[in-house]
Amino acid sequence: MPHTNLEDLIKDETALKLHIKSILENRQRRLIPKENLRESAVLIPLSFEGGEPSVVVTKRSMTVEHHRGEISFPGGSSEPEDPDLVITALREAEEEIGVSRDDVEVLGLLDDHISILGYHMTPVVGAVPCPYRFTINSESEVLLRVSLASALNDRVWMAEKTTFMGREVNIYYLEIDGGILWGASARIFKHFVDLIAGRTLCSGPVSRKAKDWVRELLSRQTAYVAGS
Repeated sequence: MPHTNLEDLIKDETALKLHIKSILENRQRRLIPKENLRESAVLIPLSFEGGEPSVVVTKRSMTVEHHRGEISFPGGSSEPEDPDLVITALREAEEEIGVSRDDVEVLGLLDDHISILGYHMTPVVGAVPCPYRFTINSESEVLLRVSLASALNDRVWMAEKTTFMGREVNIYYLEIDGGILWGASARIFKHFVDLIAGRTLCSGPVSRKAKDWVRELLSRQTAYVAGS
């Protein structure tokens, strides 16, 4: 029986996965040329713990090379032995959060994105069995979950304008349990929930709390580099 609204849809694991898979299979994915960019992929791991859909993210440690202390999806650079970017995303997720690539049901790919560090990012959406025993490696401090029901609410997204690669874009912010999702990870996740919702979710001004969290993080990153 088809669902008539999002509230019902996200309570039904099978229907939600079919909905996501159908959207990703039947749309024209935005492709960005990879020239002069470093190929990478991230996994958007969809989990249904307690029947509530969420996406698994990690808060990165202060010892990694890039994005110290930031909240992000598991992922990283493509390796020569990776046959494609789906495998890159699955391999990185296996290394970072301990989810076996054989346990991930790949639902499809989102649009390509470019990070400020010059990475060409291909986001892969995959469903993970639940319950699942995730194990993080030294790249992360803690594993966090982002509620899908909450992220589909117009009142939770925040944005501010900036210029990137010669055009005006939004920097998105989303407050979650454990910190602030922002930057490339928030942009990818916003694109994902917009597709699920079938429309562009509204976003409001960035709160002082979100700005302070990011400002403090950036100052810690600078202090860490200066002291290393």
